[in-house]
Amino acid sequence: MKLLDSFRKEIEGLGDVRRAWFTTFNLGIPFFETHVLPVLLGSDQPANRMDYETMQQQMADRKIDLRVFCDLRMMDADQLKRTAIPVHGILPSRLALNGFGKDSLFHPKVIFLEDESGKMVLGAGSANLTVSGWGRNQEAFAFRTVSNNEQYQQIKRFFDPLTKSLGQNEVQPLGLRRKFVGTDEDWRFAHSFHKRNFLQQLMAETEADKLTVWSPYLSRDLAGLVGRIQEATGRKLRFRIVPDRIGNRHLRTVWTEALGKLQEGGVLSFHDYPSPRADEIEMTHAKLWLASGSQARLAVGSWNCTEPGTASFEQRNVEAGILLNVPPATTMFGGQLELTKKDFSTEESLNDEELIAPPYPLPFDLQVRFDWESGRYDVDGQLFEPVKGRPYLLRLPGVIKPIPLCWKVIRRMGAYPLESIAREVIDNEALLANHCYEVSRDGIVEYRGLILETGQDHRRAQGYDSLKDLLNDLINDVDPRSGGTARLRKVLKHNDVPEEELASSTLNEEGGSVSYFRLFHAFAQFRKRLRATPSMDELEKILFVYPGSLQELVVKVNEQIGATGNTVFNWFLLEEMHSLRAVALDAYEQNRARYAPITPPKAKWGSLKPKKHAVSLPPEISGKSRYMAELREACDYER
Repeated sequence: MKLLDSFRKEIEGLGDVRRAWFTTFNLGIPFFETHVLPVLLGSDQPANRMDYETMQQQMADRKIDLRVFCDLRMMDADQLKRTAIPVHGILPSRLALNGFGKDSLFHPKVIFLEDESGKMVLGAGSANLTVSGWGRNQEAFAFRTVSNNEQYQQIKRFFDPLTKSLGQNEVQPLGLRRKFVGTDEDWRFAHSFHKRNFLQQLMAETEADKLTVWSPYLSRDLAGLVGRIQEATGRKLRFRIVPDRIGNRHLRTVWTEALGKLQEGGVLSFHDYPSPRADEIEMTHAKLWLASGSQARLAVGSWNCTEPGTASFEQRNVEAGILLNVPPATTMFGGQLELTKKDFSTEESLNDEELIAPPYPLPFDLQVRFDWESGRYDVDGQLFEPVKGRPYLLRLPGVIKPIPLCWKVIRRMGAYPLESIAREVIDNEALLANHCYEVSRDGIVEYRGLILETGQDHRRAQGYDSLKDLLNDLINDVDPRSGGTARLRKVLKHNDVPEEELASSTLNEEGGSVSYFRLFHAFAQFRKRLRATPSMDELEKILFVYPGSLQELVVKVNEQIGATGNTVFNWFLLEEMHSLRAVALDAYEQNRARYAPITPPKAKWGSLKPKKHAVSLPPEISGKSRYMAELREACDYER
């Protein structure tokens, strides 16, 4: 993958990456997680599910602002997704900008990188974030160092409408920059949010009389588009088009008499590639525009040779790319193709090849977020068309009952806001494996979308197979950040371990191989760990995030007592849990900020309290009040 090698080279030229923003028309999530993400993190390609979780933890620990923007209609939520990378769906018609309609595509392929020192790199071209885009097609892509404020402002004007559409709480917009690294100033970033359209920026100051275009997709009325471009630029341009041909023969446009006249008059010609194409290439998907005159300018981007693709007329897509000044003698075409009417597509075959997005099925937008730190879903939305009949229902991973979507009666900014939806799901194990929400109506699922996950450093993906393993690592004082004998949580294993090899998650009636001494020692180690906690953030992770967290220990203790019932071992186990929770409350008081609530969050901390179990010591022991008082005092079970 040549593009992946180029991307790796750019990453190696940066320091620690703090921001990586990607845009694409369609998105292959497994491809991105398996190939692009490891390069971004400097990791090996993942070989198993634990490797993906390791990369997820790296992203959280390094606080990398990684996000992907794609066309909402092309966002396939049914794809296998093994990390919590944010994926944002964009509908151009609902951006706070004029000029985009319901048929407009979000079509740019852009990569914006920034490291901790402020060095920035911009990449743009024709390759979508898919296996085909990075591995099978012939694409064009360029990377450039951001070297001055003008280039940075061009980038900022592109991303600001995207971040604004997500809301202030979702992502911080690009801020002020005063320092720039690099001397690469002879390029500019052109996009559909600029005041001047693509053709104006491409042709400016070139005095061009020739236009060479590489494009796989061509306007159905190609002759009409040629005329419109000539009229818009005020120049009698000669067009050379280097097309991708279906089956190495048919062009993605229809034959017309007007097209024949342009060819006969020397205004338009079709050309082969300047050099032979490799046999393994499935499609030439590159989009290149070269304006040649007294000066020459090359555009490397996402612009197809169609009316919407040029982003210069009434109907336009969101497109983007890099403009480079090149020598006037630059050429990028081969020999002229002698084409006949048979070398063009029919109207019927063109319908199968046309670049269109399926209609968005809902009359509203939804943004579903889950914050791992607070353990809470928040749902926002805007209704654009009135809903008649039964309400739509929203299903969320970890929430048992579907939630009706209700809308406010007063329209704001052209839409009806969604009535507030918030749901607490403490330790949302279901979301670890299922990252999408469902919208249904009348029992039919009409849409699946991806959930945006925040607070990812509080996402607990690892745990212990058994209470015994957890206690053993406590006894051995294993650093919880290293994992010890922890494994992926069951929901993530996907049956990669045969059932007969899975250990029992509970001990036998009297603790099995865990002696009373080892039980007391394990809990003493946990109390020691809590008392030595240096900060509230670390306390939160010991209680809720790390493998063997207090939250996980409570779950396993409940399972143990539920499975083996009223035993002496379980009585001590339960009392040790109550004692441990009391120490956790002391640690909260010790580490809380000055004006933070005196009591911890009720719902979240409620998960640290064991269930009420009918567990007691035998009457010959519990009936001796003096002995019981001495026992509780010796074990510090007074509270």
